[in-house]
Amino acid sequence: MTVQSPTPRPAESPALRAVGMLFRFLLRFLFVLIVGVLIGLGLYYGVPWAYRSLVVPVQENTVRLAALEQSLVQQQARLQNENLAQQARIAALEAEVTALREQSALHAQEIEEAGTQVQQLDGRLTQAEEDLAAQQDTVKAARAELEGALADLGKRTDQAVGQATELEGRLALLQTAQDLLKVHLLLLEGNPRSARDTLALAVTHLEQAATRMPEQAGVLAALQGRATALAPLIAESSFRVGPELESLWADVMDLVLPPAGQ
Repeated sequence: MTVQSPTPRPAESPALRAVGMLFRFLLRFLFVLIVGVLIGLGLYYGVPWAYRSLVVPVQENTVRLAALEQSLVQQQARLQNENLAQQARIAALEAEVTALREQSALHAQEIEEAGTQVQQLDGRLTQAEEDLAAQQDTVKAARAELEGALADLGKRTDQAVGQATELEGRLALLQTAQDLLKVHLLLLEGNPRSARDTLALAVTHLEQAATRMPEQAGVLAALQGRATALAPLIAESSFRVGPELESLWADVMDLVLPPAGQ
């Protein structure tokens, strides 16, 4: 293997070397200057643009985020307060619902009890109506019986009144008979004046009997006439007085004690 030796370079002059170094220095300086200018321009124009494009939006977003966070906190507080208020309302409504349910149950029980009472009252009312109808029937029967009894009592009363009136008339006739007997005794005693007075009393008793015994009015009127006619005979001391007194007394007693069967 053959080794070739490097070809020797021609020798450079110091001037060319100095020019070359100067040229390289200028190129580097120009490059650095251009880079510096570019960096300066970049900083001059890029920093504000970067600030406006990056920092300002970030700051604005930060402010907006802070505002949103504050608003969110306020909304959360408001929602929490509203939630608490709603829970309180719900609790109050639940309490009212519970109270209403209890009242409803109580009212239902009262209505049920009222219904039971109404049924009982209906039963009592029906029984009362039946009792009232029975009482009305009893009252009607009692009224009819009472009316019949009153009618019968009226008839009996009329009969009793008639009998009492008749008895009063007979009593007046009995008093007349006694007066006639007294007249006869007075005449036997020789007292014609008292005999006439007693005879007038007998006539009065006959008048009383006539008012109470209208069915015997004609007979009693005749007896009054006969009694009145005795007064002149007594004044004259006629013998006819005695027989006439006895006959008059017998006729009066026939009226006082009527025959059996009348």
